[in-house]
Amino acid sequence: MFKFLSVKSNVDTRYPPTLLVAALSGVLFLTGCQQSETPPVPDDSQTSEQTSVEDTKPMPKSDSAAARIEQFQPIYVTQAQSLQRRLQAEYESLQAADASDSEELLLLNTTDDNSQSTDANNEVTVDDTSSIASTAATSSETGELPGNPANNTTDNSTNADAEVDANTSTEVGERDLTVLKRISLEPRKPVMLTEEQIIERYQQTMDALYQPVTTPLSAEDSDTLINMATLVPQLFEHAEIAGRVSAKSPALARLIIQHQVWEQIEAQQVIDMQQMKQKQQQEFEALMAKFNETIEGYDEQIAKYEQTLEEFQ
Repeated sequence: MFKFLSVKSNVDTRYPPTLLVAALSGVLFLTGCQQSETPPVPDDSQTSEQTSVEDTKPMPKSDSAAARIEQFQPIYVTQAQSLQRRLQAEYESLQAADASDSEELLLLNTTDDNSQSTDANNEVTVDDTSSIASTAATSSETGELPGNPANNTTDNSTNADAEVDANTSTEVGERDLTVLKRISLEPRKPVMLTEEQIIERYQQTMDALYQPVTTPLSAEDSDTLINMATLVPQLFEHAEIAGRVSAKSPALARLIIQHQVWEQIEAQQVIDMQQMKQKQQQEFEALMAKFNETIEGYDEQIAKYEQTLEEFQ
């Protein structure tokens, strides 16, 4: 059923077997060399160990980063002093407004107390007696004593449900107002720093960025970084400084990026508004030019009509 075909040898008899063996040995030798030259796969554990060791060491500051930090120091000092003056002026104005409001409330409360005391002296005691009697009758019918805390359970649960609904509500303004009620709006006196203190904090914060990653930033350094991101965001456009902020505080780095993105959006909006105004001005000028041409045409036609009427007359 099956036919076995005779296999012909493909080996060229012109070359002796020793040459073929030598050629195969050379190919295998080259293949082995190529495989040995391929780099080994890096071990993740070794990489993580190297990274952890680097995190425990301070990073040297490059010349370009040091120059940029020195460049923005006077700019930051000027901006910080201006910010302190604005905050101080706002604090003083709020204090003055609160003082005037408290005086008006004191006068109103005094007037209300005097009027209430006069009305209380003029009231008839029969009303008090009737109210006490009605309260006693109600409590005897329900079997509960007046002022029993059990009567307020429903009201408390209703208030709690209302508060939860306000916190989870999606209506505009409801949740914001609920949260704002829990935040103290009392004005706080700003901390006024001298020029030397501002420079010292600036340098201290920049030095803290180059400390080991495992060393956390202090609250004062974080606050200074936020002020720097607000007042001189161009400082963090340097790759090395931005990398140190990201390594020391990723959350703060995200805030800085968001702030810069919003600045770019605002700048683009300003450009768009200017372009829109220019376009509207050009359209208005084109309409006015067309209107003037139309009026000139009407004037020419009226002049021709008047001339024609004079000829007929």
